[in-house]
Amino acid sequence: MEMLKRSLAPTGFLGDSVKGAALEGLVCATAACGFLLFGYDQGIMSGIITETNFLTYFPKMDPDNKMGAIQALVVAIYEIGCLFGSIFIIGYGDQLGRRRAVLLGVIIMLIGTAIQASSFEIGQLIVGRIVTGVGNGMNTSSIPVWQSEMAPPKIRGFLVLFEGALIAGGIMISYWINYGFFFVTQYGSFQWRFPIAFQAVFAMILFFGVMALPESPRWLLKHDQDDVAIEILCRLKKAGPNDPEIKAEIAHIKKVKEITDGKKLTLKEFYSNGPEMNRWRVTVGSASQLFQQIGGTNLVTYYATTVFESSLGFSPALSRLLTACYGTLYLAAAVVALFIVDRFGRRKMMIVGSVGMGTSALIIGACLSQTTDTYKAPAYAATVFIFVFIAFFALGWLGTTWLYPAEVTPIRIRAEANGVSTSFNWLGNYAVVQLAPIMIYSISWKTYFVFMCFNYAFIPIIYYTFVETKGYPLETLDSIFEEAYNKKENPVFTEMRLRKEGKQLDVEIRKEREKDGNGVSSESEGGVVMSEGDGVDGDVDDVEGLRSSRPYYKTVDEGLADE
Repeated sequence: MEMLKRSLAPTGFLGDSVKGAALEGLVCATAACGFLLFGYDQGIMSGIITETNFLTYFPKMDPDNKMGAIQALVVAIYEIGCLFGSIFIIGYGDQLGRRRAVLLGVIIMLIGTAIQASSFEIGQLIVGRIVTGVGNGMNTSSIPVWQSEMAPPKIRGFLVLFEGALIAGGIMISYWINYGFFFVTQYGSFQWRFPIAFQAVFAMILFFGVMALPESPRWLLKHDQDDVAIEILCRLKKAGPNDPEIKAEIAHIKKVKEITDGKKLTLKEFYSNGPEMNRWRVTVGSASQLFQQIGGTNLVTYYATTVFESSLGFSPALSRLLTACYGTLYLAAAVVALFIVDRFGRRKMMIVGSVGMGTSALIIGACLSQTTDTYKAPAYAATVFIFVFIAFFALGWLGTTWLYPAEVTPIRIRAEANGVSTSFNWLGNYAVVQLAPIMIYSISWKTYFVFMCFNYAFIPIIYYTFVETKGYPLETLDSIFEEAYNKKENPVFTEMRLRKEGKQLDVEIRKEREKDGNGVSSESEGGVVMSEGDGVDGDVDDVEGLRSSRPYYKTVDEGLADE
């Protein structure tokens, strides 16, 4: 009883036994289980829906039945559950708190998993998919917030992208489990019931991890539980309550609270087109999440085995092996993206991703149009480009679009805007998963040309409407949008101009220092040439004037993390 009481307390049942980096590491590891669970649940149906034993229990899910519409409904209905779960968190998540929201989401997922794994009728399977989706929607809306509010600021952006890689990791695990259990035929329905039930392992780790760990100190401060919040902050920082860093963190959180707790946010303000340009910012944030889905990735993620088996004509065993290899490449590309997104920027990553995905879809469709029962060579080429397709998605879209909406929207509406953008992600996900098997059955290889058109259409939209957020403090973007509004200028071009001016400013400051003759050039971490030595004397006022006239960038001696 005492353990349960400690588990439900904001400090978690570990109490103050874990502090500093160890506590941060446990938070990240626990959150990782949540996103592995998300990915696993996305990928697990891929191999199951074509297994003979599964279809004997659910014959209506045969892809030949009503052009695959029923199969599509059962698979896609999960996304509707996810949408309901994310909407619930938008409305009630802040009242519940981060930990309790995740715990409730896990319990709902466990119930949904049990319903699915014990299904004998298609109606029961559908209910299980919806219930599991509701829990997952709650988790994916709550875990990133809990994790980011507990993590050091310097790694928060990395963590968002890392979560994307973990989704790919969960998908990969589900594919390999499907491949292994394809050969376990002697135990009847155990062949597909166990892979569905296995997600409970991740769910239980997540459940006990959250029970052990503390509530977000930011949520506690927001709800006037200052003493507990300070105690948890001290554990995270391994410092005392009078430490300057602790005091500064508390002051910053309370300042944010004042901004967000002011006048009640109205729909008119949320989608206004005033100096903050909320309409533009909410729209591009939501579009990034929608584009991620309708670009076609889940055509293969959810139906990879079907694609390899039905569209490309490979054997059931080879199709599952190729699916598992596909998932492994997906994870590898997602890990690479972690280390290049801050170098190339969000816009470039999304544009390159769209170019690669669109071109791959074009080649896949063209190859499949030439494939016959006696001429298989084009199908082999199409297989290669299915792998290329997912690599470009993981590099350009997987993690970037979870990061971009949070960066581009102002703090006053950020939580609500993220909820809206996530809802667009689930809607796009549902549309693709519902329509993809019907399209494959009806128009065959032309399906890939549809997704080619989508991806190529994204390129000009991104170029002309998506403002680059790389390298900016989040509050600086407010100034950029305000200047664009005042000058009646496309904010994309405003940002480009100011970024160029920022680089010119760095050059001018460097030249002023070099004129003095006392500085020695050296390379900074970001690759920007900096000066060491006595600096400038007579020209200091001129340099400061240049700096203050262009406040949008950190200059060289403030550590510009740009190109």
